[in-house]
Order: sequence, then C-alpha cells, then structure tokens
Amino acid sequence: MTGPAFKRVSVEDYLRSERDNPTRHDYIDGFLYAQAGASRAHNVITSNIHVLLHPAARKSGCQVYQSDMKVRVSPTRYHYPDLVVSCAGGQDDDYTEAEPCLIVEVLSESTRMADQNYKAERYRELPSLQAYLLVDSRSRSAAIWRREGQEWVFEVLGETFDLPCPAVTLNLADFYDGTQL
Repeated sequence: MTGPAFKRVSVEDYLRSERDNPTRHDYIDGFLYAQAGASRAHNVITSNIHVLLHPAARKSGCQVYQSDMKVRVSPTRYHYPDLVVSCAGGQDDDYTEAEPCLIVEVLSESTRMADQNYKAERYRELPSLQAYLLVDSRSRSAAIWRREGQEWVFEVLGETFDLPCPAVTLNLADFYDGTQL
C-alpha cells in the first residue's frame, strides 16, 4: 500500500467517487490508499486462478470477481482483493461485496506485508469468510487461512489442495501456467 491521501474522506464520498475513478483505493478509517499496478506474473496468476475457480463457483451458485470488486470489511474499511468468491444473494450495491466466502491475494513486494498481516486479520473478522488464500507472485508457493469451526488454521499448501468455497480441488502448478515460475 502507498501512503494515505492528505485529508479524511467520508465513506459516502469514497463510495461515490470510487465508481468513476480510474485509480482504485483501499479505504481505511477515512483515508484513501491508492492501489498500484501489478506485474505480468501477478496478472497471469490472478487470471489463472479466476479460470480455475469459475466452473466450481458457477456450479455452486457462486460468483468469482477479479480485482475491481471491493470488499467491505467494516463500516470504515474497504479493500480490493485480487479475487473474491461470493455465494451471497443481496449485496450493498453493484460495486461492493459484503459476504465473501473466499478471498485471494496474489502477493507482490509492495503488498506482501499488508496482505499477510493487516488484511489477513481484517478479512478473518468477516463471518462469511471460509478461506483466505495467499499466492506468491515471485516463487511457486501458496498458503491459506481456513476457518475450522470458530478457529482459523494457517497452512502452507502442497501441490494439490482443497478449497471449501467453492468446493474444489486445485493444483498449485496450474496457478503458474504461462509464467517463468
């Protein structure tokens, strides 16, 4: 994440201006944080995961959103994950997801610390979230936070693994198809 803008912005002004703004911003307690562009590998990995999740999501009545769907993590905090899966019906609006079951972040040098720490804590507070998947864009590795009952369990993933939502078995190598990794 980059530094905050200089003045506080209301949630209403943020939501209104974000629709027409070519630059996406995370919103944290009144401050805007511009989201930087992503590398080629980051984009390929994100697209690959979207393609892999889409059939299982559709079969389950869920939807996969890539990059431009913000997630409301609290009344004063909104983030743009790389991928979001939701099986919820009604939402706040067409630009905000409030009940994701899966959030995926593809890690880059500029976002790694925020994605692994700050966002991991915030996302795990969402009652609907079943898993938070972290995929590295610089090496062939991934990890997941899974909800098991009332607890969250962290796991470094092997070559093949299961996701709870959508219910699907994935192969880690498929994430990196078309990259040099």
